[in-house]
Amino acid sequence: MKVVRVHEAGRYAIDVVPEPVAGPNDVIVRVGACGVCGSDVHFVRHGWRQANGDPMPLGHEAAGVVETVGSAVTGVAAGQRVFINPMLSTGDEVIGNGGRDGAFAARVLVRSVVAGESLLPLPEGISLSEAALVEPLAVGMHGINRGNPTRSTKAAVFGCGPIGLAGVLWLARRGVAHVVAVDISDKRLEYARKMGAHATINPLKEDLFERLRELHGEGRPALGKPTVGTDVFYDMAGGKTVLAGIIAMGQLHSRLVISAVYPEPVALNLTDLLGREMEVTTACGYPTELKAVLAELPHVPKDVLAAYVSHTFPFEQFDEAFATAQLPESAKVMVTFDAPA
Repeated sequence: MKVVRVHEAGRYAIDVVPEPVAGPNDVIVRVGACGVCGSDVHFVRHGWRQANGDPMPLGHEAAGVVETVGSAVTGVAAGQRVFINPMLSTGDEVIGNGGRDGAFAARVLVRSVVAGESLLPLPEGISLSEAALVEPLAVGMHGINRGNPTRSTKAAVFGCGPIGLAGVLWLARRGVAHVVAVDISDKRLEYARKMGAHATINPLKEDLFERLRELHGEGRPALGKPTVGTDVFYDMAGGKTVLAGIIAMGQLHSRLVISAVYPEPVALNLTDLLGREMEVTTACGYPTELKAVLAELPHVPKDVLAAYVSHTFPFEQFDEAFATAQLPESAKVMVTFDAPA
C-alpha cells in the first residue's frame, strides 16, 4: 500500500510498503480521512525520522473503520467507526509523530490497543471527515481550558490557523463575553468570524493596541503605562513579535496562554512582564480533551464544521493538499480515502 513518509529535511515521498499485519494486541483501521497538521509541515521541513533512522510515516488526525481486530483485543469490533488516538502509546507506537505507523495511508496499524482509549467510537451523525477534526479541535480546547475563561472573560486569540480557529470555536461555544481573533490573513479572519469571533483584527491594516482597547476597553494600568482590557491572551500563532506585543499591552493581572510552537528562542521584556504581574502558562496536546470534543461534536452546527475545513483532497492529490495547508488562506485541509461510511 502507499504511505506518506519523511525521508530528509524538506523531502517526503509517497512510498509503497507492505500491508500492515495485526498482532494479537493490535487493530487495523481502514482510514476514511486524515487532516494535514502544522506539525506535519514541521516534520518535513526538519526531516524527522524514526528513532532507528528509517523514514517517518506522517498523519495523525485520523478516523476510519475497524477492519481487523487482534485475537487478544476486547471492546473493539470489525466494522466499528472510530477516531484514532495517535498519542496514547509511547515510543515507536505513536502514530504519525515519530513512530512506525502513519495515517496518511489506506490502512493504519494501531498497536497495543486499549479499548475505549486507543480507538474512540463515533457518535451517530458524525462523518469520518468530521471525526478526523477531533485531534486539532482537542488541541484548541486544551489551550482554551488552560486560560480558565468564564462567561465574563474578554479574550483575544492570536493566530487563526486550525488551532486558533478551534480556540475561537470553543470560546464562542462557552459563551465568553467577547472574543477577538487576530491574524494577518483576511481569509483566516473570515473563517474566525464563522467560528464565532465577535470581532477580528488584521494588524497589518489596523493599529492592534488601539483596536483592542476600543473593543475591550482600557485596562488596569501597569508600570504607569496604558493597557487594553483583555483578560486572557491566547498565542496560537507563534510569530516572532507576538509575545512581546502581548506583554507590552497586557493589563495588570491579565493571563497569557502559549499554545504556539516556537522552534527558536524569542526575547522577552521580563521587567515589563514582572510589572504587569501577568500569569503566563503553556498548553500542549490534549491530556483530557479528546473524549470531551467527541461528545460535543454532534452539537456543533454542521455549517461551522464545514467552514473549519477550507479544502478537501483525495489521497491521490496529497501533494496538492500538503502544499495548500501551507498557504495563508487555508484553514484545516482534509485528505480523504476510500473507506466505507
